[in-house]
Amino acid sequence: MAQGGMTPMQALRTATLNGAKALGMDRDIGSLEVGKLADMVVMNTNPLENIRNTRDIAFTVANGRVYDSHMDEVGRRVR
Repeated sequence: MAQGGMTPMQALRTATLNGAKALGMDRDIGSLEVGKLADMVVMNTNPLENIRNTRDIAFTVANGRVYDSHMDEVGRRVR
């Protein structure tokens, strides 16, 4: 998308919020809001400065669990 002329912000929005809207799932996914599913990635570098920084992932949060860049779970919680 960025190669097609979109800014990094436009490319990220298209891949997240607009993608969720296209699937009819924007009430549950696509942005961080109270009540939505919160799967996300935490990046080391700012993707708005360079869209290729989306490859520099520090952590992934999925289903309430945190994983490092090698997908090893970190910060396990005791229930």
